[in-house]
Amino acid sequence: SAGGDGEKRCCARGWDPVMAFVVVSSLFNAVAYTGGPFPLGYVGLGNVSIGYSGLGDLFVFVYFGLVATLGVPYLFLTKVAFVSTPSFCWNNKAAGFGEFGLNGLLWKRLLTLLYPSFLHALPIGFLAMAIIVVNNLRDRHTDIHARKKTMAVRFGRRFCQVEYFLLVVGTYVFCIWFWWSSALNNGKWTELLPLLSLPVAIPQLKAVAFGGKDGSDLNVHVGGTAKVQLFYCILMAIGLRISINISI
Repeated sequence: SAGGDGEKRCCARGWDPVMAFVVVSSLFNAVAYTGGPFPLGYVGLGNVSIGYSGLGDLFVFVYFGLVATLGVPYLFLTKVAFVSTPSFCWNNKAAGFGEFGLNGLLWKRLLTLLYPSFLHALPIGFLAMAIIVVNNLRDRHTDIHARKKTMAVRFGRRFCQVEYFLLVVGTYVFCIWFWWSSALNNGKWTELLPLLSLPVAIPQLKAVAFGGKDGSDLNVHVGGTAKVQLFYCILMAIGLRISINISI
């Protein structure tokens, strides 16, 4: 219809402030973390940065966990699912701060639709943080000389071991909790599939959280933790796909 074509043309031209912020901030973080005149990797009292102030963990969680995971469903919902009815275009004349588009798709509705994706993004963010925790634990001695004030430098080895334990174990506890809470509303057993990655996670936990390894001996566990995240995400994706087929 003419109205539908008009909405599609609007969406094609529509400016999305959320994705604009994500793209610009991601590019800024990628370039400025260790490069540029004020590298985010070198934050002390003298330089304003992220990684060297101990904020690297937080930004890894946000951008490698939440943003990376929520970006795809956000784009699908705003650019594909609602491409015609309702449209999702930035409209300066929209009635109210939290409202988008010709048909006024409310933020509340979008956030409701994104909530399941947000829950799935949390454990992915936890494991992303676990990777940088091992990395900073390994490098903490050289980071001291480089004036890189990571969490490992600020709070020491034991703190990082506890942090790593909470992140990895918390990921699997969250998986069980999510399945249990979903089961109360006819959730699927497929939510538990990520638990199959536990055999990969257990050796990492033993070595990093409870072992005596340090320095270069932790190299294998930086990659090992990344493998945990990889397998966890693959199994989560398989579980979600199976649950869709079961529902159908």
